[in-house]
Parts: sequence; C-alpha cells; structure tokens
Amino acid sequence: MTKQHMGMNRRRFLGIAATACATPLILKTGVLGREGFVPPSEKIVGVHIGMGNRGNEILGGFGHNPNFRIIGVCDCYQAKAISAANRKDCFGNETGLIFGKYEDVLERKDVDAVIVSTPDHWHTKISVEACMAGKDVFCEKPLTLTIAESRLIVKAARKYNRVCSSGSQRVMEDYGYMAPVIQSGAIGEVKEVYCGLGATGKTCYYPEQPVPEGFDWDRWLGQAKYSPYHEERCSGSYGGGWRHDEDYGNGFLADWGAHKFGGSLYALGLDTTEPVEIIPPDGKDVQFLTLIFANGVKFYHATSGGHDITIVGTQGEYRHGNRDLKPIKTVDVRRYSGGASNINDDFGYCVKHRLRPFQDFEYGANTALLCQLANICYKVNRPLKWDAAKTQFIGDEQANRLVSRAQRSPYTIPDID
Repeated sequence: MTKQHMGMNRRRFLGIAATACATPLILKTGVLGREGFVPPSEKIVGVHIGMGNRGNEILGGFGHNPNFRIIGVCDCYQAKAISAANRKDCFGNETGLIFGKYEDVLERKDVDAVIVSTPDHWHTKISVEACMAGKDVFCEKPLTLTIAESRLIVKAARKYNRVCSSGSQRVMEDYGYMAPVIQSGAIGEVKEVYCGLGATGKTCYYPEQPVPEGFDWDRWLGQAKYSPYHEERCSGSYGGGWRHDEDYGNGFLADWGAHKFGGSLYALGLDTTEPVEIIPPDGKDVQFLTLIFANGVKFYHATSGGHDITIVGTQGEYRHGNRDLKPIKTVDVRRYSGGASNINDDFGYCVKHRLRPFQDFEYGANTALLCQLANICYKVNRPLKWDAAKTQFIGDEQANRLVSRAQRSPYTIPDID
C-alpha cells in the first residue's frame, strides 16, 4: 500500500464518497480479476461495508485472518468509517482506505470480495450488486429482509457463480455438535423443535434530531421509507436500535432466528426445506407460533419455557448444552471446508477453491424465510398455507402483499432475469 492510501481525513473521505459439505461451483475463466480464481497461495483482497457495532467486530476477525488482505472500509457515516480505517492492526499496520459509497468499492478491479455488515435492509441490494460486479460476498445475518429478497439473493449468487456465505457462525460453532446426534437417530424420529427467540419487529416513532455532520442519512435509510433522523433509529445496539424497527429488520425473532432456526434446520438436515403451514398462537390450544414442515415436524417460536434449542423425538428430548448424548451411528453431515474451524476460514477456503460455503446463501436465505413467514403470520393473525414453488400463500391476498415491500427510489434492488 502506498503512502497516498494513508492518513485518511475528512477531505479524503468526501472526495472518495463523491467519486467513490461443499458443492463445487462451475466458473468461467476470467470471472475473477486474477485469471479466474484467487490462487490458494495468495490473499483474498477485501473491503468491509457497514462499520457499526457488528461491522467493527468482524473487521478484526477478517483483518487478522491470514487468508485475507483487508484494504479498506465503507460507511455512509464519515465518523464511523474513519474510526474503523484507523484500526491499523487490521490493515497491515497502515490506515485503511475509506469509501462513502459501496458502489465505488464494487468498481475496483483489485477487490475480490466484500464483507457486508450493514443493517438488514441493505443486505440484499449490496450482495446482489456485488455478485453482478464479480465479487464474492460474506454477508451478516439475518441475510434478507423479505421473502422476495430471499429468493433474489440466491438467484444472483447462482447466476453470477459467486462464492457467497451468510454470517451465522453459531449454526456450526454453537449448535453444530447436535447434527450428528439427531441425524443418527439417537432420539428417534424428530417431532418438535422449540427455539427460544425474541420478539418480532415493530413500528417505532422518534422525534426528529439534527443529522450529524458527515452522515448521509438518506443513504442510510436506503430502500426504506423516509423517516427523520434520530440516534436510536440507526443505533446498532444489540438491545434495541434498528434491530427492533420493522422498517430495517424483522426484530429479535429474526436476529436470533438466524442462529437458532438455522442451527435447528442444520441439525435435522432440513436447511433447504420450507414449511407448508404456519399457525399463530391462540392463547388456548396453540401456545406458540408453529411452523409445520411437509414431513410433519413442527418448529415453535418458544416465548417461554427456558428453551434455547430443544429437539423432541419419539425416543427422547435433546436440549442444547447436553454434550453427553452421542450419535448411535456414523452419519455424514455438512461441515466447514478445508478443515476450517470457523466461518471466516470456511469462506476464505471456499473463495480460493471455488466451493459453496457451509452457510451458502441458500441456507441463510432459507433460515431468514422462516423468520419472515413467522412475522407475516403474526401480522395477519390467522393460519397460513405456504406454496414454496410459487412463492406465495395459498388463498390469502393480504399475506401475499407482505412477501415483498415497497422500495424507495433510487435505492431499489435490481432484478435478476
């Protein structure tokens, strides 16, 4: 990195902002900038997009990872971008490049991959456009905001032959030990899964505050409807902020559903399968919102009972944390590739070897879809039947209107033919 990349200040920021078990992939030569692939001996050149709480957390993980060379950060809030770029330990003891717009990152031929850690309502647009630009993508969870986005983001990854990983590290690293036990038949045929998750998103009202200097508030809002600036609206706080505002996310149900629904789907080997029916709680016969799969397995949004993940079978119950129960036979379950022990290394190995990652977009999108189905069922408050092949609810127009959301120009997500 040359000296001109060092010492980022407000003038430099504004100048850039103004201008600025794995399945093998089948790739054409020249898809990547380096003769079609990143050789295993080389580092993957990456840029982080979105430098809030989670963005700063995973910057260290990728910045210190020997598979990657992170060269810069992107954020529409100047102060956050500059603060992250000054973490020199993540950029080879230099100051990272700063971008105010992700489009400028995607135009660079020297960038192999982007790491997306924006609020949820930006995930699909940036990921789709990154795929179109020939970049591989690591995107934080929950992967998508709507069911329509869940379909689109996978379509983009496949059409442009990109290596795309969604971000829940907990699926493998917290809950992965459950998969071989369950799939070996140790508790018999699985009947029920209880996942202890938070509340759905809600409408939030805040009084208007002055927009901080150097914050492109309109861009932060993106496709969401216009709302006045308030510090809580865009706060990355894990206890509130945008995470519980339905304009930008699907609440803590989706925030933790990405981990616990994802871990449960993986444990059962159902992570490419969608429910066929969703039933809301009625205060009488149905205690928890229930997602029913074609094989009869029921997933519950458990709002009481002290559940993390609890899996009930015909021959017993298996709660997360029980390390004593062992598989009764050897089974082949999906794992990180290349002997990786964490999700970052899995992504790096898969980029270099052109493999689909452990948390390929298909798995992340399918998990997000469960949360989206649950949120819609809570909204209409009646049983729903889901037709996955047609991406629609059967005979319920009100629910079908919630499959997608209106998008504010000029931040609409491009369609994929």
